[in-house]
Amino acid sequence: MNSNDIPGAQQAWHSTTSSRRHCLVTITDDGFVAGTQMLLFTFLRYNPWFRGTVVVIVGGELGAAARARLQALTPICFVEPGADLVHRVAQLTRALPGLRVAGPRFASLEAFGMDAFDRVVYIDSDAFVTGDLSRLFMTDEPLLCCGDGSHYDALLGDPEAALQANRRRYGKALSTCFNAGMISIGRACLARALRDELVGLIDPQTWRDVETLGWTDQLILNRRFAGFATLLDARYNYMPILEARIRKADGLSFCDARVIHMAGRDKPWETPSTERPPSVAKFHELWQQLSELMPGQDARASEERLALESAQMHSLMQPRTEIEASS
Repeated sequence: MNSNDIPGAQQAWHSTTSSRRHCLVTITDDGFVAGTQMLLFTFLRYNPWFRGTVVVIVGGELGAAARARLQALTPICFVEPGADLVHRVAQLTRALPGLRVAGPRFASLEAFGMDAFDRVVYIDSDAFVTGDLSRLFMTDEPLLCCGDGSHYDALLGDPEAALQANRRRYGKALSTCFNAGMISIGRACLARALRDELVGLIDPQTWRDVETLGWTDQLILNRRFAGFATLLDARYNYMPILEARIRKADGLSFCDARVIHMAGRDKPWETPSTERPPSVAKFHELWQQLSELMPGQDARASEERLALESAQMHSLMQPRTEIEASS
């Protein structure tokens, strides 16, 4: 199945209780399915109003067991990236082997061609939801995103330095750049022609002046939309790796987040607790607590873990005063 097949699936699943046709999109493979499962579970948990379509773009190998694991949560339309996108990614990674591992990220560009919908919200599979996201769907704004690291650097420091950093990262001294982990796309930006234009930028020439490799769909999208997208505050794409800057610039804490994006190397389903940097420990712990609420989890194992945590907490909670002890 490819993105051209979506209209039929959308019509079959769409509820008449909503006048808008909404779609949630992410990318996954066998290595990311635990993250995708958490994304979908938490999105549905905190957004019970959603009556749209869930599309999962298959960015690599995704076996029958993994697909069934996701389908157990909600009906899903699995979509293969277009042949032209796959071909261009293969050409690019041959020319720039440093992008080979990140190649599947380009599949997010397929979201711009899903013109059967009124609103498409793309979220990376290493993110999870902790609040209502109706702001991302109930709007007519063409493109909603949240700032990337350079955006916060510009807000808090030297804007000129941020421009030069973007020249190395994106090949141009762009401003008002965004992270591609959450993108809310309106009708004005949903067209097959626009999708094809973006896919056409998957070309070694696009990276001609790029000094820092590793930026994939984010590079293409910022080259096309930087300065055009409306930037929301970080509650809709709260990245632990930017937490200090987000706190200073947006005045937001961990508790304000509605989408927590675990960008970087430390994925909650992969990184052992003994190896987690202290700065991300609370995010991993929240992810774990939410995972225990998912249907099909081992209730006994969950109870045993909670009992152990309770015992450990009581051993640490010594009263500070006699008054506190007797209260």
